[in-house]
Formats: sequence, C-alpha cells, structure tokens
Amino acid sequence: MTNTKQPTCAIVQDISGLGRCSLGAALPVLSALGVHCMPVPTAVYTNQTGFSRFASLDCARVLQEYPVLWREHGVAPDGIYTGFMSTGEQLAAAQAMIDTFRPPLVLIDPVMGDDGKPYPGFNDQLCAAIAQFARQAHMITPNVTELFLLAGHENLATVNYEEFLRAPPKEQERTLRGICEALPQKRIVVTGWRRGIFVINAAWDNGAFQMYASPAIAGSWSGTGDLFASALCGGLLRGESLERSMQRTVCFLQGAVGEAARRNVPKTHGIPFEFHLKELLN
Repeated sequence: MTNTKQPTCAIVQDISGLGRCSLGAALPVLSALGVHCMPVPTAVYTNQTGFSRFASLDCARVLQEYPVLWREHGVAPDGIYTGFMSTGEQLAAAQAMIDTFRPPLVLIDPVMGDDGKPYPGFNDQLCAAIAQFARQAHMITPNVTELFLLAGHENLATVNYEEFLRAPPKEQERTLRGICEALPQKRIVVTGWRRGIFVINAAWDNGAFQMYASPAIAGSWSGTGDLFASALCGGLLRGESLERSMQRTVCFLQGAVGEAARRNVPKTHGIPFEFHLKELLN
C-alpha cells in the first residue's frame, strides 16, 4: 500500500439483499484494497430495482445524524463516495456529509440511466438535481448515457446516444473530449461502452485523455458500474495515480464479468466478483 495510514471512506449508497450492487459491491471491493469502509445506507432493498418486484425502506430520517455523530466522535473520512440515490432527501443527506467533512476525495457516481435513457423514476427534475450535486466532485464515474445527461443539464451540445455508438473511434474520442473539457469536474471516468469486439473505458485527468480497451464479453449484468467505481475509488484512496487505478480496475472487471458469463449468472443477480477480489491486489 502506498500510504502508511489506512485510508477511510464514507460510502453513501443503498444496500440490497440480492443483486451484488451499491453497498453490496462497494464494501468488499474497498475492503480488499485496504480501505476502512464507513457505510451510510440511504435505503434498504430486499433486492435491487432491476427485479420485477422489490420492497424497500428509505433511511432518510436517520441519514442526517451521521455527520453530526461522526464529528462528535472525532471521526472524519478521507473520502466520500456516493452512488445510487433516488430522492432529494438522500441527495441532501449526502450533501450534508460532504459539507461537514470536505475530504480530499469526493467521488460521485451520478447514477441516472443507461442504454441512452434515464432509469424509471429518474425524471428531469431528479436528473437535474444529481447533475448539480455532481458539480462538486473531485471525480465522477458516469457511463456514456449519464455523461450525456450531465452534458444536457450543463447546457452543452446535445449528443445522440445511438449515433455516438455508431461513430468511428476518433469521432467518439472527440465527442468525449469535448464534453469532459466543458464539465466542471477535473477527473472523469466514462465507463463501459461496446465498440466492436471491445469494451472501452475512458479517463479524463486534468486535460489528459486516455482510452482503455478490453475484449468484450457477451452479456450484461447489474452492478458493473458500482464495481468499477468502487475499485477506482479504492485505488485513489491508496494514493495511486488514476492510470494505475484504471489498469487494475479494467483487469478486475474483465475477470469478474467473464466469471458471470461462464457461470451463466442471471443479469439481475449481478457479477460474481467474489472469485476475483484477489486480483485487486496484483
């Protein structure tokens, strides 16, 4: 580990009993990387929302107590990492956490949609609130859909998702560079879109832009973005460069997604990453 002091991270996300996503993905991944996790559950789900039915409990009432009591006990995290949030109250609680501690790393995964459209229940008002919330992040980890939604709420050029996917590599790069340069965040990782036989991830780091290609695997599983953001967050909290963290994260996801395909895991059950946690340390 690069740092002698064990890094700590407040993880502000929901937790699902079934689905391997959000806190269910973040806690083991960050722990494997040596990060002391401080979970802040925004809601509790019987199973993640990709299933046809689920039950949930909103934790908004207790969320406001976290920063108050943590500060009272002399605790301050080195990082705050936020993911899926579905209400204004949850966003406000996450904001209070950031305002209280102002840690060196605020990583926001602006979960809003995929496949060119917002998720059910993510109306224009909620997406605008998430875009505003994400402005303060030191790093964001949107997928392509979420990057375009952020661009729209920042009054940047409108981008057609399907046209982007059909565009040649150089044009895709120009589009992403243009948006990243115009957004207020200095570090942006755009996760996981398919280009032929490859999956591409891209990193914008204070003006430097780099793409990472890995072989595409047939299939799609819930929680992939959560695993990616969690591994990336852990690497940065260890004091590593973005490039080093990206390389490890891409390799970790490649192995874990391959495991899901080999085992024929249903999409809603998420990726069996448990078999590949050791790869995070290589």
